[in-house]
Amino acid sequence: MEIKLIDPIKDGKKIWLGDKDGSTRKVFRAIDKELCNSQYFVSGITYFEPGESSSMHNHPQSEEIDFVIQGEGLVLSGNEEMKFKKFDYMFIPKGVMHRHVNTGNETLILLWAYTPPGELPKD
Repeated sequence: MEIKLIDPIKDGKKIWLGDKDGSTRKVFRAIDKELCNSQYFVSGITYFEPGESSSMHNHPQSEEIDFVIQGEGLVLSGNEEMKFKKFDYMFIPKGVMHRHVNTGNETLILLWAYTPPGELPKD
């Protein structure tokens, strides 16, 4: 069978990013070329504790979608600030600088995917 069933926590690649100024996030990459021979997608789940955020970053050659599994927060881009909540989708065009911030009282869990494959930010 060519279909893969992946537990992002058990089977995914753990990538802890940030660790300074509230920008820590726990990333579990579940889909990519190395993990399951994906040619077109990179995807995973990121956990943000209350007050945590990503760094301002972009994916220069990739479009990104995010789905909010749990929690709420803000997505920042340039002078824009948009609130999001559980079950919202976000579409981020390629190259657009953005930052996710957990503004709630519970863990924010984002499912993310981008294509074509590219690198995650380094911090």
